[in-house]
Amino acid sequence: MSRNPAVAVFVAWTIVAGHAALGADIMDSYRIGPGGKANVSYPPWFKESFLDLRTDLAEAQRAGKRGIILFISAKNCNHCQAFLDTTLADPETNARVRKQYDVIGLDIFSDLEMTDIHGATRTVVDFVAAQRARLTPTLLIYGVEKARLLKLVGFYPPQKFNQVLDYIEGGHYGNETLRDFLRRSQPTAESASTALAVDYEIFTRPPYTLNRSRVPAERPLLVVFDRADCRACDRFRAKVLQDPEVRRMMSAFDAVHLDSTDEKTSLISPDGHRLSPKQWADILQLEYDIATVFFDESGHEVHRLDSESGPSRVRSSLEYVLEKAYRDHDNMQRWRRDQHRRQAAGAG
Repeated sequence: MSRNPAVAVFVAWTIVAGHAALGADIMDSYRIGPGGKANVSYPPWFKESFLDLRTDLAEAQRAGKRGIILFISAKNCNHCQAFLDTTLADPETNARVRKQYDVIGLDIFSDLEMTDIHGATRTVVDFVAAQRARLTPTLLIYGVEKARLLKLVGFYPPQKFNQVLDYIEGGHYGNETLRDFLRRSQPTAESASTALAVDYEIFTRPPYTLNRSRVPAERPLLVVFDRADCRACDRFRAKVLQDPEVRRMMSAFDAVHLDSTDEKTSLISPDGHRLSPKQWADILQLEYDIATVFFDESGHEVHRLDSESGPSRVRSSLEYVLEKAYRDHDNMQRWRRDQHRRQAAGAG
């Protein structure tokens, strides 16, 4: 069995003093390290695994832990860097995770051999593909009973990630979705009356007749779900939707911006059903406060960002869908890597 490479020393970036005391979201002041580029290395407390998940679970059980967390990342993934720098470096969250779980880092492009919880042996890259972990970071959380408890995609700030841990530790995964649990845990946001501000310079005005099931549309469809009184949503509107290149690329889409808590507005979904935005978000099983879902001209979902995302990832997603790269690459990041390799070869 191939052994995981030795983990490198991890240095957390300093958090602004008094930030939490002011009630601000940690991501309002977070910046990626030198040059604004990630160089992901796992912290020394991550488990150095022989990549046999059966053994890892058995060892976690003997240590009195709940299970293991697979932290699937990529070397240059800014969202992975943010997760390590903020969420897993937060003292309370860090102590809680280390007490309850062994955390194992996996590179999404790794050709190392591993054994899954059922005893099947394959490369890490094949395992990741089988788990449909198309974006990094993706966290796969397994209980000692050898069951996958949760798949978590994208960046989660400390407070929200602690709610995820509450969801698992309370056994709620057995009877309700994570999205419902998170909404139930934030009653003030759920009952907020503030109207969602929509930028109609880049988004279509209602009524929303999005049916593509009978006659294909001329352009792909982009649907942004968020809600009012949501700091992550505010950041997305300010940093992503105001990005000049994002706005330019969005002009090639039919684009709609919906409030995922809205039960009154009526729309026709791409497959021809009359729904409210909340009903549609529930059917799509969206987990995060801010989500961007992409559909092709025939109304089939081809990509989604169900997490907090920055301008770079959204630009890549727009290009991925516009070029119809999903037809040959079910993983956007592998498509991006192949692109870079072709460009480097051409430049050489």
